[in-house]
Amino acid sequence: MHSIFLPREKWAEKEEKLRKKVTQVLKCDVRKPNSLAPVTLPAADCLFSTLCLEAAYKDLGTFRAAVKNISSLLKPGGLLVTVTVLKEAYYMVDQRCFSCLYLDQESVKEAIKDAGFDIKFIKEVQECSPNTFADFGALLHGVACKWGPKPAQ
Repeated sequence: MHSIFLPREKWAEKEEKLRKKVTQVLKCDVRKPNSLAPVTLPAADCLFSTLCLEAAYKDLGTFRAAVKNISSLLKPGGLLVTVTVLKEAYYMVDQRCFSCLYLDQESVKEAIKDAGFDIKFIKEVQECSPNTFADFGALLHGVACKWGPKPAQ
């Protein structure tokens, strides 16, 4: 059996390498069309969204708007990589309970397509929450490419 954990020394090396690479941490408000305002950055080649948009919105309309807003952060031809919780109504942090937008695969796919993406890969993994910290029923892994001409190389 292989361990997914690294020895403490390796983590220190990884941390040092990451600290050298990360030059800035920015606030991102996906409710706004310019999610990084007042900062402006060049469009990115790739954007990761993991386990966050479904927790930030109470209805499908605002979720869809957020997906459109983050698309503006990508270059045409750029990739959106997502992990989204499906069939979840709540999650816990410490003793505090938070609501979550209950989504299914079709709703997420429609939001991504309507935001100007071509879905390249999508896979729903049935995985019920093993304890009481959340009530999710599945995870949706996806990769989508933003429409438009690919940038010159």
